Amino acid sequence: MDMTVAPSEREDGLDDEPWELPAGWCWTPLRAVTSFIGRGRGPKYVEDGGVPVVNQKCIRWHSLETRHLRLTARDAFDRLTPELQLQPGDLLWNSTGTGTIGRAVVYDGSIGELTVDSHVTIVRPVAIEPRYLGYFVETGRVQHLVDAGHVGSTNQRELPRAFVEELRIPLAPLPEQRRIVERIDALFAEIAEGKAALEEARKGLETFRRSLLKAAVTGELTRDWRETNKPTETGHDLIARIRAERAVNTPDRRDKRAWAGESIDTSELSHLPKGWAWARLDEIVVSGPTNGYSPKTSSDGSGTLSLKLTATTRGEIDLSDRATKTLSETIEQGSDLYLVPGDLLFQRGNTIEYVGIAAIYDGPESTYVYPDLMIRVRTSHRWLAEWIWRVANSPMGRKFMMDSATGTAGTMPKISGAILRRLPIPIPPASEIGEILRRVSEGLAACSDGVTLFEVQTTDAVRLRQAILKSAFEGTLVPQDSHDEPASALLTNISARTVNPSKRHRAPAKKTRGRSST
Repeated sequence: MDMTVAPSEREDGLDDEPWELPAGWCWTPLRAVTSFIGRGRGPKYVEDGGVPVVNQKCIRWHSLETRHLRLTARDAFDRLTPELQLQPGDLLWNSTGTGTIGRAVVYDGSIGELTVDSHVTIVRPVAIEPRYLGYFVETGRVQHLVDAGHVGSTNQRELPRAFVEELRIPLAPLPEQRRIVERIDALFAEIAEGKAALEEARKGLETFRRSLLKAAVTGELTRDWRETNKPTETGHDLIARIRAERAVNTPDRRDKRAWAGESIDTSELSHLPKGWAWARLDEIVVSGPTNGYSPKTSSDGSGTLSLKLTATTRGEIDLSDRATKTLSETIEQGSDLYLVPGDLLFQRGNTIEYVGIAAIYDGPESTYVYPDLMIRVRTSHRWLAEWIWRVANSPMGRKFMMDSATGTAGTMPKISGAILRRLPIPIPPASEIGEILRRVSEGLAACSDGVTLFEVQTTDAVRLRQAILKSAFEGTLVPQDSHDEPASALLTNISARTVNPSKRHRAPAKKTRGRSST
């Protein structure tokens, strides 16, 4: 199978030269401009005293993450053929694994002794600018060919050596290769500066979001509002009204402690503005906390729709295909497992950064159930659910969740219904809650718009990098110089100096006494 041209290109009747090159350029298989192409060996790992080994985790575009290096025994390294001991300018190409295959980096020679494991292919260029090759491997076209040309199952994807050897590259004259690399470096540096600025702005927006929610739940956000508005109902009055409504609407509620008005311990809680009061979560909800249900995923697409845990990770409900699934069971309509608009969902188990994150469900009604790793509560009023939602995701609420989460080292942090019942909720007068929610909604909407803009700009940066690479290897990024030696002459010179450049050169076997080497 010819893997040097994407399948769609072959079907369109294109030949082995996917696009026309400028004068002085030529197409060539990668093996013609390399002295060695081959994978590393399975290392004999040791804890210390060995030689570093590059694995797939180490390889990132334009960098080698040394924190992922492991060590192979010195005697094992010394037995390697010279080709497997890395040299400056070697292209290290990830050759296995979903999500890692195809990623590459040019080794800069910064580590004295180094080799690779059997999941990384070494490509050693000859008389060609190594970073020119590195940038070409990064192009969308090559990455598409890698995806189309791999062999093996989904979790055991392999990049064949033959694919690497026969990959056709657009070879520019050597001086132009260097001009291209210099120009790409400069343009990518500008993009990196812009990306760094975007990341700082994103962090600023996240800081603003946290500050906004902190100000909301401590009363700072509406300090000016309280100076000109004197509510007739206090937070204590509102709690009493909620209890009275609940007594009428849910007379069979089992938790009698909240009904009795059990006081909350405020000794370690922050001071509240005048007219505010503290309440536990279980004092102001009418249903829950209740865990969800998680049967297996349906194999044929039939069954009841359910949220995944990821549906609430960002503090908002995500009903996209990536955050929902179909269960292997059909849950009867009328079951209490179905979500209704206004339901509050908390992440019962997740990493410490996300455990306890809350989201409010807005519909559709009686369509989705929720998984076992979520806890649901219901309130008597939508505005009350929204207030609890904001409190739970504020810095104060997040601290409570992370401090209260249980779990041993190596296990998923979790909160329970008993923990969630004790979540302290600051209760302002009802009219002030309305004003706070309005201001928070406006502030977070502006913040969300900013995040969306940054995401678009980040995506544009990725596209811009690919556009630069495309232009570079079509010969339009830098001007040609008629005085440059043509690439065909470069290939002739390489052929004159190198015999069978694609063949792996092995160190001669050592002779042993009384036995001939094989």
